[in-house]
Amino acid sequence: MSIRAEAEENLRVIRSLMEKATVYRAISAPSALVGGALAVAVSLLLIQFQRDQIHASFSAWTCFGLPWLGVLALTGAANVYFLWHDSRRRGEVFVSGGMRLAIRALLPGFLVAGVFTAFLLRSNELQAPLACIWVLCYGLALLATADFAPRSIARLGWSFLLCGLGLAVAVLGFKAELFSNPARSANLIMGATFGLFHLIYAACTWPRRSAS
Repeated sequence: MSIRAEAEENLRVIRSLMEKATVYRAISAPSALVGGALAVAVSLLLIQFQRDQIHASFSAWTCFGLPWLGVLALTGAANVYFLWHDSRRRGEVFVSGGMRLAIRALLPGFLVAGVFTAFLLRSNELQAPLACIWVLCYGLALLATADFAPRSIARLGWSFLLCGLGLAVAVLGFKAELFSNPARSANLIMGATFGLFHLIYAACTWPRRSAS
């Protein structure tokens, strides 16, 4: 495929995605509800786990990394299911050009988060900074789709990015008392952002049936 033909195909895919923005916003709402509910529940459980001092003999991977990667996997699976169900309902191909374009846009942010995760989870003291990095990378990944995603996705991305920057300054710069306990701080950050932000997003974008 020539460069011109490839560019035309990308433009066609972007136009198609922009036309379906309302559909994708409706699909993203239940995914956000699943992810937000899981994040709040896991955050509360891990904070209680840390408060009971049960975690002392466990690594950061066990007490932070693996539970939250599990949340990511379950939320991702839910999102894939909702996308598959909707594509089947509309009689369209599941792995479409639009999906490939979205994956390419999201991949850099997730790749950066993955590299930092592999190194920072070696220490129990770096859980809060890692949580900030996850928030930042997720915000950047969402913003990377801003040219063809619903505006609500871009607003969610900015919320994560700005909040992540503020938390990073607090954790790495001022070292506020709130962040003196790395495990508790990390789980508070995850619950407040990936939990509450997604629940608010779901409430604001949930598809509403018009009165007949």
